Amino acid sequence: MFASRRIRLATDVIILLASCYLMVKRTLDFSISDWLLENAFQQPLVDVYAIVAGISLIVAILSKLVILVLDYFPPLNHDFIEPDEISNCLFRMNSEIADHIAKCNNTPPVNVRSLPEQHGCRLNLALITESLAEHIRRSINNIKVKKKDLFISLYAYNDQTGTLEYILHYDPKRDLVESRSIDLTDKKYQGYECVKCINSTNTTAYVLDGSDYAKGASKRHKTIEHYIGCKLSSENKVFGFLNIEFHNNAIFADESTMRDFMEEHVFPFKLLLEYQYLKKDFFGSFARFEDNWRVA
Repeated sequence: MFASRRIRLATDVIILLASCYLMVKRTLDFSISDWLLENAFQQPLVDVYAIVAGISLIVAILSKLVILVLDYFPPLNHDFIEPDEISNCLFRMNSEIADHIAKCNNTPPVNVRSLPEQHGCRLNLALITESLAEHIRRSINNIKVKKKDLFISLYAYNDQTGTLEYILHYDPKRDLVESRSIDLTDKKYQGYECVKCINSTNTTAYVLDGSDYAKGASKRHKTIEHYIGCKLSSENKVFGFLNIEFHNNAIFADESTMRDFMEEHVFPFKLLLEYQYLKKDFFGSFARFEDNWRVA
């Protein structure tokens, strides 16, 4: 509740008005109660005004104290949970590897160029992304994160064209993607966090205040509170970019908390996504083999 910008604004305004009134009263010997009694209301209504004003000021002061404490000692809105989603993703990958081995053991010998057909890269990326979303939703306590409160998008990096190409997003049932191809050199996209991160040496990007987030044409940008994103890469090769947006609810008190959340909850899934790109790149190298290359 105290993370709401409206409550913080109302608290600051009440305390500011009270401070200004005390300064005017001391300087000019002016009393609102006396003025109301002489020009507007009778004594019972003036008493009601004094009570309401006094209660409002006390509530504002107490709220300000709570806000200051929370700013210096922010409560964690996320906690460690059992990584069930990661286990499901690993089971899927191990099953796929077992299928590769079984196919290689078949007779007659298998054309290695047919192995990539067994790699359901897009399906696996969708499974990992959806598992990440569910993990994030379960790991945030104190605040109920609905499906519509979380938006995740995955892009592949095309180093030949210098663009980020849209692959998928969560929730897939909602059509919220406007930028399906992002040119890293186009001025139109220079404010995008993924573009700034790709064009720099940084591996992660954070936006604590949603009002600082580069707004695109999509209607979802009206409700964004936080953003975190990261490169998907291996050594010096960049495969893509992962964007995560939090909507409707303020979850993180500062950027340090966001970094902790990224490292604890997102990075394991980042590795799973990178594995899929590495495997796709590895299998893609078979396409350059001569037709007579075989494996038993």
